[in-house]
Amino acid sequence: MVKLDLSIEENISFKLFIKKKIYFFLFFYLSINISFSQNINNKYIVGIVSFYGNETINNSELRNIIKLKDTSFFSSVQFNRRSLKIDSFNIRNFYTSKGFLNVTVKDSFNINKDNSVNIFYKINEGLRSTIQSIEISGNKSFENKEIEKILNLRVGKPFNIVDLGNKFSELEFEYHKIGKLYFNLEKEYFSKENIELKLTVDEGPDVFIDKIFLRGLDAVDSLYVFREIGFKSGERYNSEKIILTERHIFETSLFSMVNILPEKSSRMGNWVNVIIDLKELEKRNLLIEPGFAHIPSSSSGGEPISGLEGSFNLVDRNLYNLGIRMRFNSALDFPIDFLNNNFSVPIIFRSSLSLDNNWLFKLRAPNTFRFFIDRSPELLRVDSPILRYGLEWSGLRRFSRKTILRGGLKWTQIFSENNFTLIQNNESQQERSINLKFQHRDLDNLIYPTSGWTFSIDGEVVGWLLGGSQDYYKVEMDLKKFTSLSNGKVLGFRGKVGRMERLFESAPYIPSYDLFYLGGSTSLRGWSSQRYLSEVDDNGIIRPVGGLIKLLFNSEIRIPIYKIIGANLFVDGGALAISIEDLMSQINNWNKGYGWNYGAELTINTPLGPIRLYYAIPLSNPKNSIINLGVPFAF
Repeated sequence: MVKLDLSIEENISFKLFIKKKIYFFLFFYLSINISFSQNINNKYIVGIVSFYGNETINNSELRNIIKLKDTSFFSSVQFNRRSLKIDSFNIRNFYTSKGFLNVTVKDSFNINKDNSVNIFYKINEGLRSTIQSIEISGNKSFENKEIEKILNLRVGKPFNIVDLGNKFSELEFEYHKIGKLYFNLEKEYFSKENIELKLTVDEGPDVFIDKIFLRGLDAVDSLYVFREIGFKSGERYNSEKIILTERHIFETSLFSMVNILPEKSSRMGNWVNVIIDLKELEKRNLLIEPGFAHIPSSSSGGEPISGLEGSFNLVDRNLYNLGIRMRFNSALDFPIDFLNNNFSVPIIFRSSLSLDNNWLFKLRAPNTFRFFIDRSPELLRVDSPILRYGLEWSGLRRFSRKTILRGGLKWTQIFSENNFTLIQNNESQQERSINLKFQHRDLDNLIYPTSGWTFSIDGEVVGWLLGGSQDYYKVEMDLKKFTSLSNGKVLGFRGKVGRMERLFESAPYIPSYDLFYLGGSTSLRGWSSQRYLSEVDDNGIIRPVGGLIKLLFNSEIRIPIYKIIGANLFVDGGALAISIEDLMSQINNWNKGYGWNYGAELTINTPLGPIRLYYAIPLSNPKNSIINLGVPFAF
């Protein structure tokens, strides 16, 4: 053992040395922490994104698939290394999908003094592989051409290995539809310029359904599940029937979860049990929900009105355990496009009691019986506040998740609140109608669509064989299309055509509360709500003028600016006529600017949809520009 013996002076010097070391390390530690915290707090913004070596695919295409985009006047993106690596992978994956199997992508960046980050992608495309030949073996149930079509393969086409992997599930589904539950596909090729693709199919044996088990049932009678099942014991397994059954059980609104899976049976041979896992919803629910809404116009032919809605919903999902769903709904609507309506915000009241059932006797036919009452007040006044009540029966035919056909019968009693003596004299208007609506909707997002389209055609016949106070028909067609542009921008288009006319010359004129109207935050934004055409009555009140023919066009570019803030640039056009001659006259005046407006709107995106403040200028009369509010999007 070594003993350290120091003099008093040496001892003092040693202590001072230790203190200096402690202070040095403490200062170093604090400096590192301060520097590190500053680096954390510094926000690095993407500056310029550059691509090198991309000869086949241009820069704009590559910018569309990356998250870290160049800073622009409208937007900026915060830089982080994880997103850089993801973008690099996406570029490589995109090239691979175009047939560049040996592509390499190297990413790098440098940080500027202003904390902007320049990003560089060095791309070595390599050779592009095309399909020279396709050889398929082992397939008995489907011809080669059918398999090639499902897998999107064609000789002479660039080899898309990514798409081939995605399309495998589609081919697997087709085999599962015919009971080939153990289907497998193996692919073989050499990565070179000309691909000789070999596909080996193992179809496997036919698989049959042994027993069907329900799991998770508690309060719901199994009868209401079994009647929705589209397959039975003893038949060949069919994945299409499985998916259809899942959808039908969901449509009962009795369950929050439905999951159907095959499970190996103890029975000898190729048999499986089908397990249906269920999670029941509460039998009754009371919901009070606020939100944005397109409020129905007081005229059945008018465009909706932007507004806030508070709704009260009482639901009994299995009324008296009969498999019938009862819904009581009451809603108070507050129109918000009041900036050009003297800040008068009346309340719109709507209420209904509905009975829904998926079966009509022994036929599966989803249908609804509904009693309704609603009141549309002064802001939306066509002639005067309107009170409606009535009964409606409607049925639904769902062809797929995207396509439906709905139709029904409706009886409506209509009163004008300015003259309730009509009730006493039994002179109120009564409309009896039959309606049919076809709709196809293929959108990537229902609230904030960036791509896809929708189409609907809505027809109604009032009176005729059904009787009532009116005899006329009405048809409307609506087409919407959305296209994704660069840097998150979206181009949207909507075209709408409507036509109504009396069924007979001797029939009464169509009442004002059923005519077509334009103007407002969901149609022609350069005019007040419902007042594209208007006139002043004897009391000096501006009343809207309706038409029998309607044309409406809307187009806009939706531009993200910063986080939830965005902007829309729009052009609207339309015509409202009482005859074909009147319509042609209005169309001839389009070159003078009549019926058209343009403008811009500032948007704030919320989980319920965007809030819009817009400024619209009529082309024919720029002095009558409008500032107004709208929710959600115009279309």
